[in-house]
Amino acid sequence: MSLGRIRQILGSLGAVWIAVAGLYVVSGLLSPAMFSTAQVINILQVASFLGVIAAGQTIVILTGGIDLSQAGVVTLTNIVAASLMAGLTENIPLAVGMVVFLALAVGAINGLLVAALGITPLIATLGMNSILFGAALVYTGGAPSGGTPASFQWLGNGALLGMPVPTLFWIALTLVLLVMTRKTVWGRRLYATGANSRAASMMGVSTLRINLSAYMLSSLTAALGGLLLTAYTGSPSLGIGNQFMLTSVAAVVVGGAALTGGAGNVLATMGGAVFITELSSFTNIIRVSSGTQLVVQGLLILVSVLAYRALSMSRRTGSAN
Repeated sequence: MSLGRIRQILGSLGAVWIAVAGLYVVSGLLSPAMFSTAQVINILQVASFLGVIAAGQTIVILTGGIDLSQAGVVTLTNIVAASLMAGLTENIPLAVGMVVFLALAVGAINGLLVAALGITPLIATLGMNSILFGAALVYTGGAPSGGTPASFQWLGNGALLGMPVPTLFWIALTLVLLVMTRKTVWGRRLYATGANSRAASMMGVSTLRINLSAYMLSSLTAALGGLLLTAYTGSPSLGIGNQFMLTSVAAVVVGGAALTGGAGNVLATMGGAVFITELSSFTNIIRVSSGTQLVVQGLLILVSVLAYRALSMSRRTGSAN
């Protein structure tokens, strides 16, 4: 098989899925229990929470931005939803409606800060994340209360046709976003904005609207992920969103998206989320500390970015020749 054919296969499938398969085999050889159906289902269920959140992160990164406020949105969603539900089924619509409204408002503010005021996405969303965490502290007084009814917990722990409900939700969301980004005018404008914002504006694309919609989608998926996580745990926690600040970006980058924008897709991000979850299981198998796990995740982001740059340079060289 020629090198060109291998590149074509990897390009259509996504190299991250090869990495997912490879890491799974290695993990299984070290711990045969990894090959069990129950463990595969467990990995998919845990990966679902990260995957839903990272799907929205992908949209923002495609514009050349980044959303570090997702962790705060997840935390605030968990705190507000559990508080408003208070264990009562009849309170579910109010709680869900409130957190969706808050998430869209946060996304709109992020989009305006970045696109209208020209604030660097890293600074704007990191500041927003601090505001959201502070708001959660003020709202709870440092002692979160409330809980979710059993009917809501089914969304995080239930199963349909042998598959976890969160996983099915994640797959459906990914397919919807894949169609939106690949088959619609909005999607073409999204990629154009990320590839060259100035050129997109000259072609008549409203980059302000594109950025607004991207950040609102990112916050919305963070809220949806937060709701699924709340259904899974059944209780509020002030630190529940912290784990997603780094991992949501890592899943997108490992999936092959360019942090400069204009390249990547949500299907590859799905593979990135599975890989990050597998990596966490793998580091648990070999019994490394949580600090070492963070080091590994950071190195993984660096290696992925370097690999993408090398591949891009190789493609440009090939095109030139």
